[in-house]
Amino acid sequence: MRTRAEFDALPSVPRGWAWELRFGRLELTVMPVTFWYSRVVFTVLEFWRGLGYEIAGDQYVADSGFARGDSGHHNFVVDGVVFKAGHTPGKHSTTHDSRRILAVVEAVWQPAQVHEALDKLRVFALLGIPHYWIVRGDHQSDDMDGFVSMYELIGREYKLTGSRLVSQLPVRPEVRATGDISRSAGYRA
Repeated sequence: MRTRAEFDALPSVPRGWAWELRFGRLELTVMPVTFWYSRVVFTVLEFWRGLGYEIAGDQYVADSGFARGDSGHHNFVVDGVVFKAGHTPGKHSTTHDSRRILAVVEAVWQPAQVHEALDKLRVFALLGIPHYWIVRGDHQSDDMDGFVSMYELIGREYKLTGSRLVSQLPVRPEVRATGDISRSAGYRA
């Protein structure tokens, strides 16, 4: 049994981590995500679901490592995944083949998170994921909105094809005959 004094004497952990006592065992765990993060990720995923796609939050994108020039298994944790039309993942699946993914969504508000999301831009392009949306928030502001940068895979690299505030995404989007996702999101060139 741990005492309060022992618990208080534990080493401090980096932001985003916490000590938790679970079933009598002390564990270092990732803290729950912020309200802002949940809200923007769910809103963006609901946009895609409104277009008729299956969605999931907090999933792994499988990468053998070859996309980054090494070997072994290196799965990427992503905030949201949109699956290609007609694909419904298994009930207990958490890791997904990039060939079955239409879009990846990342929500960032800290400089390190922004840097990581931009690093993934290159890898997800190499994996052939057609869309990559990065939602940026302002850590210094109380504003609950986020700014979405919409990247589309053109050739072998992503091009910025649109941008929008999360609050400006249509609640019930319609797929236009062109299938242009950026236009469905309300972006006008």
